[in-house]
Amino acid sequence: MKHMMQWSLLVALGLTGAGVGVHHAITGNSTNPEADVNLAAIAKNISTELAQPSAYDPLTSLTLAQRISQFQQRADAPEASLDRSRARYVLANIFLENGNPQEALSLLENLEAEYPPLKAYILLKRATAHTAAFDQANATTVWNQILTDHGNQAVAAEALVALGRYDEVMTRFPNHPKARDVAIAKLKQNPNQFEPMILLAVYFNDYDQIVPILNRLSTAYKSRLNADYWSAIAAGYWNNREYGKASIAYSYASPSAVNTYRFGRSLHISGKKWEAYSIYNRVVQQFPNSPQAPRALIRMAKIAKPKDALTITDRIIASYPDTAPEAKLIKAELLQNELGSPKTASIVRNALLSKYGQSDAAAELLWKLANQQAKAGNLTKAVELVDRIKTSAPHTEIAPEAIYWSGKWLTKMGKQAQARLAYEFVLQYQPESYYAWRSANKLGWPVGDFHNARNLSLPLQIPTQRSVLPTGSVTLKELHLLAQDQDAIAQWQFETRGKELTTVDQMFTDGVLRVAINDNLEGIFQLDSFDWIDVSAAEQQRINTLKEHPAFWYTLYPFPYWDSVTNWSAQRQLSPTLVLGLIRQESRFESQIRSSAGATGLMQVMPDTGAWIAGKTGITSYSLSNPEDNIKMGTWYLDYTHREYGNNSMLAVASYNAGPGAVARWVNQRSLSDPDVFVQQIPYSETRGYVVKVFGNYWNYLRLYSPAVQQRLVQLEQQNTQVSTVPSPEN
Repeated sequence: MKHMMQWSLLVALGLTGAGVGVHHAITGNSTNPEADVNLAAIAKNISTELAQPSAYDPLTSLTLAQRISQFQQRADAPEASLDRSRARYVLANIFLENGNPQEALSLLENLEAEYPPLKAYILLKRATAHTAAFDQANATTVWNQILTDHGNQAVAAEALVALGRYDEVMTRFPNHPKARDVAIAKLKQNPNQFEPMILLAVYFNDYDQIVPILNRLSTAYKSRLNADYWSAIAAGYWNNREYGKASIAYSYASPSAVNTYRFGRSLHISGKKWEAYSIYNRVVQQFPNSPQAPRALIRMAKIAKPKDALTITDRIIASYPDTAPEAKLIKAELLQNELGSPKTASIVRNALLSKYGQSDAAAELLWKLANQQAKAGNLTKAVELVDRIKTSAPHTEIAPEAIYWSGKWLTKMGKQAQARLAYEFVLQYQPESYYAWRSANKLGWPVGDFHNARNLSLPLQIPTQRSVLPTGSVTLKELHLLAQDQDAIAQWQFETRGKELTTVDQMFTDGVLRVAINDNLEGIFQLDSFDWIDVSAAEQQRINTLKEHPAFWYTLYPFPYWDSVTNWSAQRQLSPTLVLGLIRQESRFESQIRSSAGATGLMQVMPDTGAWIAGKTGITSYSLSNPEDNIKMGTWYLDYTHREYGNNSMLAVASYNAGPGAVARWVNQRSLSDPDVFVQQIPYSETRGYVVKVFGNYWNYLRLYSPAVQQRLVQLEQQNTQVSTVPSPEN
């Protein structure tokens, strides 16, 4: 029976390849002292090169034949170097992936001696190559060598699985993806096993079937759970938006600022606001110096009765200067709207603007006042108020919207030159915003407009060069540079699983590595969260620095399924960047995702809509979870919504979200003379946000990858630099 279980685990793990061959193991152990000295010198030189990190291009955009040709030339270089070692390693992996293990073995020969950062992984690839060549004896020798020489490293987990020592994987390397695979295989044999369930809960709560496991643990195995286990279970529920269950789990979890805040927030989201109030207060009492404490007080102020809320805002203002502007804005609104003290409210607002003029809260207030003036017909005063945002708070969230609208107001006032400066300002200071796209359009840039975005198809260049990650081991960073993404994520998980990602460097690295393996939902979320997470001032400064890292924007706007997108976009005469922007908003490129309403796949096609499209197009067999089928049907429907609304891309995108009936009503009820006003007045808040986000995505793909748009942005920056360096005339 034990042998049968071992074999079923092998089948579940996909490790049944075995055989006998005659190829001899190449271990890299030299018997020539002079050769050893030379290899040591080479390794030292390579280590010196690695100490000065630089970018690297793994040539992933080239065809297979082109990659092999270019890496072969580098691998054949007569002089040892980091570039040669990298080429040999990458080329060996290419040969392994394409069924040529003997070529891989030749390239890997003695490579570990000169390439220390990947020494363990070179042995891993050698053992894999022997296995692929049906040389099980030499494969076993190398697997055992890995356990002897690198027994505490990530690759040892791979060796243990290859040698059939599955229980050791779970006990020695519970944070390695191979342990996850073993745990899942064990649960398929017998779902009522505590050890594999708790391993998944602690180390792999992003497993797509984790919630039923968490349910079993928190009911049938409740007596076996300690506070740390409850923390893991609670985090799993939290990450899967099971807030009611999360609140129960957090009540048993280890006390920490994050756990306690999430406990309160889970209660709050579940509608238990006064229970949440009590837990928020616990955060403040027990963890007053944490980033969660001022956020908890803000939540309390929004729950409390007006007079109590006023006291809470004063406490925030006195104790938490970084959150004081937000508290002052809440205080002013309480005084104005709840406590009948407009004069005092005005004093608080003036204090906010004078003391915290650079804050988001001050910009939000100024924008509210500007809108009031604009609605009253006083455009001059409205522009003056926005100019204060432009001067003091140009990097705030509201700034691009406010400054864009000031440009429109200036145009109405006949001040086209000043309007142009406003649009240029948005593009210079917040080029990633939706309003930067609107500004570019106003400046006459060829970036598409609401009425013709479907027709725009600018050439894109997708960079493949990679930059060094900000954290992680040298091995991890090297694997990432070489685009060895599955090995990189396994190494990273080995280094971090079971630990809270407590720094923004860790969150950044996690996001980049996830997107590299097409785990886009979680990966993009990690980097998106930089705009709203509560962190210390030092960490916020670090976020600002990381946003300048080349991988930041490329990770936020990746290109999964690009071949299918371009193919079907061309057939539907749609802009591929518009389709990509829509997919990013609909599903974050998760092909198996399914909404609570039943919308499925990359373009979130409803089953009834899919059946209707199939009937219209003659499709007889399809799966909405299949990326190719989903894009084929989703692009057909996007083309259909365009045709329904005269190829107006704004109305087509709105219809894709809200349905043609709703959009038809809005068109009949409202004027389309100003599409910006139309978007602002869309009655459905979800659709209003959807339109802004889809076109924001569309713009960012152009901004990041279109040489034509990038050239415009560079020219604008140079132009403004020249203007700013022109000396002022003497009085």
